[in-house]
Amino acid sequence: MRTLVTNLKGRCLFDVSMKSQIDGLICVQSEEVTEPCLDKYIKGGTVRIENQDPLDVCEKITNIIRGAKKHGEVYVAFDGDFIGALLSFAANKEGVDAIFACFQEKSFRLPGMKMDISETRLKILEVLDSENCTAITIGKKVGISRSMVYKHLSNLMEMGLIKQSQMFEKYSITKAGKMVII
Repeated sequence: MRTLVTNLKGRCLFDVSMKSQIDGLICVQSEEVTEPCLDKYIKGGTVRIENQDPLDVCEKITNIIRGAKKHGEVYVAFDGDFIGALLSFAANKEGVDAIFACFQEKSFRLPGMKMDISETRLKILEVLDSENCTAITIGKKVGISRSMVYKHLSNLMEMGLIKQSQMFEKYSITKAGKMVII
């Protein structure tokens, strides 16, 4: 089964649906939808996002994608609104089968992007999600050398996933980092 998870409407939704030959459709919308998303033609439904907290919305979208993956291939299509940006992020993070974007009523397929998050970096993010830590504490909890800790911390800071306190002793996870470990 091919499922499309999208926030698109109108012509772009129709175009992506035809290009991807989907069997199921999950529309993710932030406002009340007056007209159902192709419900007459394709089985699926609409998920309304009322919360504006990016972490909560990203978690909800990630769970939708993971649930759809249990039934087969998952495609994601989005436009440039708030939900579209988080759909794009979650699609890349979860490694969906295809990603489409819509710009000026034209849809096109995007290449998938691979996030450079190793298991060790994920462990570091998980440690920092529970508490702010020094590099030494992180090394002990993750089980890596001090030099490797600093290498990973440097890369995670460059990606904007963690930050260092003003006293330069402790590290903490950012909202972007929290989105990665959802």
